Amino acid sequence: MKYLIALGLAALFLGCGSPDRWQSHGDRVLGIGIDWAEDPVSGAVVPKQEAVKRDYKGTIYYFESTKTAATFDRHPEEFALPEDVLQVR
Repeated sequence: MKYLIALGLAALFLGCGSPDRWQSHGDRVLGIGIDWAEDPVSGAVVPKQEAVKRDYKGTIYYFESTKTAATFDRHPEEFALPEDVLQVR
């Protein structure tokens, strides 16, 4: 039971994978200035050097596999950072 409560609280804190949570992740999502980045499709944290990369509207996105990159390629607007988040930089 404690595990379920902790899992529920973690889901609330992390936003259950919604794009809105990316605003709080800042550079970690894009991997700017660090060696790791978050795959916007799966949420996995991946090493930038080994990641599959895609450029979308001038922003580099990092993926754990060609499968998640292909999902992004089909519907990038669902996974890309909102324009207003990118303009804050």
